[in-house]
Amino acid sequence: MKNIKYIIWSLGLLIFAACEDNVLNLEDPGSPTDATFFRTEAQLEVALTGIYEQLNYVNAVPFPQLLDHTTDYAFNRGNVGGTIAATTGGLTSTEGIVNGFWNNFYTGVQRANNLLTNMEKALDDTDPNRFQQIRAEALFLRALFYSYLTELYGDVPFRTEVTSLEELEVIARTPKSEIVASIITDLKEAAAILPPTQAATDRGRASANAANALISRIALYNEDFALAESAALKVMNSADGPSLYPNYEELFTDAGVGSSEVLLDLSYINGTKTHGLSQRQGSRFGGWCQLVPSQQTVDSYETVNGLPIDEDPEYDPANPFENRDPRLAATIALPNSVWTGHIIQQHSDSIATWRIEDGVKVERVFNPNAANPAGRTIVDPYDGTEYVTGGSNRFTAFSGYFWKKFSDAPRLLGSLNGGPSPLQSEQTIYLIRYAEVLMNYAEAKIEAGSIDGSVLTAINTVRERAYNNSGFDYPAVTTTDQAELRKIIRRERKAEFADEGLRLFDIKRWQIAEKVLNTTLLGGPANGFSKIGDMNFVPSIDADGHIDYTGAPTQPRVELGNLDYRELEKRVFDPVKHYLWPIPQAEIDATDNLVTQNPGY
Repeated sequence: MKNIKYIIWSLGLLIFAACEDNVLNLEDPGSPTDATFFRTEAQLEVALTGIYEQLNYVNAVPFPQLLDHTTDYAFNRGNVGGTIAATTGGLTSTEGIVNGFWNNFYTGVQRANNLLTNMEKALDDTDPNRFQQIRAEALFLRALFYSYLTELYGDVPFRTEVTSLEELEVIARTPKSEIVASIITDLKEAAAILPPTQAATDRGRASANAANALISRIALYNEDFALAESAALKVMNSADGPSLYPNYEELFTDAGVGSSEVLLDLSYINGTKTHGLSQRQGSRFGGWCQLVPSQQTVDSYETVNGLPIDEDPEYDPANPFENRDPRLAATIALPNSVWTGHIIQQHSDSIATWRIEDGVKVERVFNPNAANPAGRTIVDPYDGTEYVTGGSNRFTAFSGYFWKKFSDAPRLLGSLNGGPSPLQSEQTIYLIRYAEVLMNYAEAKIEAGSIDGSVLTAINTVRERAYNNSGFDYPAVTTTDQAELRKIIRRERKAEFADEGLRLFDIKRWQIAEKVLNTTLLGGPANGFSKIGDMNFVPSIDADGHIDYTGAPTQPRVELGNLDYRELEKRVFDPVKHYLWPIPQAEIDATDNLVTQNPGY
């Protein structure tokens, strides 16, 4: 939260870091207890900032991107954040990713409970309006933490207040439905108190629009379609109504930060908190290309005719990036496009590329690897220059593609010239956008069978923005058939929210995870699509968006480039158990098995 007071933030970090292990022990004189803290408005602000800090959960990369790399969107080449256990069927109750989400979000819950339980002590020393807003923000944050906990783990222990250790009662898991009902009540209370939007100086704080958007999300996830619709409408009809940022690609750069489309974000600053997403996603012109999009993601974007690639007779498998939904090129750095100041190559054994300035080729740049053994002499056919190989492949990715979204291209490029490292990125990450509200509204009405013109308007508003300045007219949705609209909204969410942390919950609630995650994840052909084009091969895409590559040429990725799809990872998803993550074993042990394990673990 770059604009939440940094003096308070820093003080909050010091206080809460000192007491995190004793958050329930309110009688520890070294901790902010009810006897020594929560006495002034300033102390309430410190406590509130400590809750917000837990929302900035970074395990090398921010948690939304970590979640998306457990799905069919992408491949994690370096096991950043420990996602490989989740994608290959190896999740256990002791895995770091399982414990990380649990511990971080429960620390946030505990901090919220600590504030909410004790804040009355500062009532006489606090402006009444600000007192109520602090309470509302804490309710919002606690609800947000519990929403993630219940979606990941199902039934979880549910606490809404803090007690002393002497009075602490070990509790079992509470049914998810009860927790959902309670946090929705809290969010409704918060929405009634908070301003529709926050001032620019308070960007990153909860607002009424964010609270109603979160209600809409939680209700949709739990099939309360009437509530999902009504909560979304409150945002859509807000007096201080949000709007979509006009340029989709720019939205995820500094230019889009602070726009009215972003209802809740996570901001970073050196010296407070940073993340390494740009380094992990970026090409080796400044990055490490560890987190990369899959071929399945590339092939899921529609053509400019509004059709899946297997339904459009104009789609050319030899030139697969032409005439596609503009969000494909806005989200993913594609071969032969310019990104981080260089032309991106599909060929893993490409010898050299061009550095580009102001659209002009200014320097031929050697690839020190070129996918060949170290020490081998190769000749650039462009100008006859001889190079000796050995090192890292700089301008192609393990899958052939890079994420543009949230990858700080200026910092990646600047780091090549001695600038700040992308490992300490300050790139803002978005948690809730207005586009999601529109999609929630449309999907809720589709699933409820109450399809009308407003459903088409919501979908088409998002699609039209995607096509702004693209040179193509956007393909308006006109059908009112429920089955067709269901397919469209699912494709739309996958295209709109790539690398934003929503995909895992979508494929689980749609009950398609065992289909889209039981497959071999593919990358693009290392030496381009000529072979794919010669075969006239187009994968088939079913109603759930699952892409079938039966009959396609595939092989394990090799050092020298080839013309087959690259096999990246064998994915495993067991529907008997993997719809939920395991409860951490430490929690089960600490409660003498009162907290039980999820099935199959």
